[in-house]
Amino acid sequence: MILGQSLGVDRSAVWFGVNLKKSLTAMLSALLISSTAMAEKKEVEKLRNYSMRLAMETTASKETIWSLWEDVENWKQFDTLLEYSYLDEGDSFELGARGAVKAKDSPKTRFEITAIEHGKSFTETLKLPLYQRIELLRYFLEGEGEGEDDNTVFVHEVRFRGRLKWFSHYLAAKTFRRELPLVMNRLRAVAEKKEASSRKWVKR
Repeated sequence: MILGQSLGVDRSAVWFGVNLKKSLTAMLSALLISSTAMAEKKEVEKLRNYSMRLAMETTASKETIWSLWEDVENWKQFDTLLEYSYLDEGDSFELGARGAVKAKDSPKTRFEITAIEHGKSFTETLKLPLYQRIELLRYFLEGEGEGEDDNTVFVHEVRFRGRLKWFSHYLAAKTFRRELPLVMNRLRAVAEKKEASSRKWVKR
């Protein structure tokens, strides 16, 4: 007799849990983990409806941050465990574009750009088993609440979606809260270094 049956557990539920956990693990490795970054101690804000977000301030301009976001093939600059990332052939960083990311020792994960306002924000949607999905939003904080000295404030928001979003959240939320500051801190470091290099070049 199968263990799940002996415990009164539906085999489809067991299959879903195992496969969803594998997908979430791969996705998190591909999109969030950056083990070499030294992140500042910032708390990820918990939002309603199984969502969360983190805002971070940088001296880099919005244009520089955006240039790193839209350069899909070089996302590994701020995600050091990423082997590669790309948009499908013929696609550009536009609404409806699709692509994939591959982290070390993890399967490839597909994504789609489901919302975009160039220079301001975009949403990357990841599809999980049984029609579950995770929406990753990147945008800038505008107006009241912006950074000091006209610094840029960039935001990464995570939304779990689907009828079983509570389960996806249960499996992945803790990892997101731990790893999200690492990647964002690395992104900030790369952006500020890029601008510093540009200034040195101009002075020559």
